Amino acid sequence: MKISVEKSKLENELRLFQGIFEKKAIMEILQNIKVTAFEGGALELVATDLEIGLTSSMSVDVSNPGSFTVNGRDLYDLISKMPEGNVEISEDNDLQIVIANEKRTSKYKMLGLQSADYPELPVADFSTALKIPLSLIQTMINNSYYVISPELKFNLGGALISISKDKLEIAATDGHRLSYNFYENDFPLDETLEYIVSRKTLLEVMKIGDEGELEFGYDKNNLFFKYKNRILCSRIIDQKFPNYKAVIPEKTLHEAVVNTEGLLQTLRRILIFKTRNNGVMFKFSKGKLVLERTTPEKGEGYDEIPIDFSGKAVNAGFNGNFIIDFLTHIHSEKLYIGMTDGENAFLFKPLIEDKINFIYIVMPLNI
Repeated sequence: MKISVEKSKLENELRLFQGIFEKKAIMEILQNIKVTAFEGGALELVATDLEIGLTSSMSVDVSNPGSFTVNGRDLYDLISKMPEGNVEISEDNDLQIVIANEKRTSKYKMLGLQSADYPELPVADFSTALKIPLSLIQTMINNSYYVISPELKFNLGGALISISKDKLEIAATDGHRLSYNFYENDFPLDETLEYIVSRKTLLEVMKIGDEGELEFGYDKNNLFFKYKNRILCSRIIDQKFPNYKAVIPEKTLHEAVVNTEGLLQTLRRILIFKTRNNGVMFKFSKGKLVLERTTPEKGEGYDEIPIDFSGKAVNAGFNGNFIIDFLTHIHSEKLYIGMTDGENAFLFKPLIEDKINFIYIVMPLNI
């Protein structure tokens, strides 16, 4: 195999694959990326961890077709540090991959593995795929992924994506908080599709592109996300998602409107003393919100900010980091907070005109 390709072009494509590789892969070859050059000038890149996989194709100058696999992180690191201009990559059926710049002033060898041993990815049929604006679904994922802990498994280790004939919904929960987004649109569906999508898959969809449409396909075992020359596949998580809609308050007795940046900076100040649950007491009263925090081994804090609130006083404790997570993922000058008392769920919502409806539910702590 022998190809020539512009360095920055290959670097940009290889960067997309870095989230696929696990630090501790169950098989050595899963640390590798499969590189295949075809007659006619096409280069295909493939990586998988057996749960998700990514395929990308690009145009290159192919002198000799062929295929090999090589450590994906090492290949990206080397290509990213090569001199600007074209790079030449060759392999003569000895699994020694030679990478050099066009002037031959930089030349490196990497050891590869047989491409025949690399796992095959499922093949998608996009003839009936749903088309979704990429920026829209990326925004919905950005509103949701941080709720999912990397340590969570099975049904709580992903977000629920639901698509019906008139709505796209994404919900994520860790049992203490809930992110719920929906977008109203017409989809050519006769039934509702519901899938739990892993956190890792969601993060890869965030990186797959930056504009245009995303094609969403599926079979009985896998989900497929196609953007131009890239296809991301993900195994379906065969679990039941919690009944998240049961925790969304139908109504709240009291409402507050808060400046988003003001609340964010105040929380960052009062959380300088780190403890296990990062508990902060929120005290709502007429015209102001007081934040209090006591850490016997480190100190205590008191801070207040003006708010629009005229209801009955309400006191509630929260994990301050849960609120910061939300505040750093919205782009709204003001924030709506709905509450009933200090024991039931609080509803947070950005006050902004948007196609996406987004609410964030947090359960209070006992402090």
